[in-house]
Amino acid sequence: MRVADFTFELPDSLIARHPLAERRSSRL
Repeated sequence: MRVADFTFELPDSLIARHPLAERRSSRL
């Protein structure tokens, strides 16, 4: 297994920067 196997693109738009107003609306 190599570290390179786990390299992938993650757009900034998919990174949560602020919590949602309602916790029930969050997804895991």
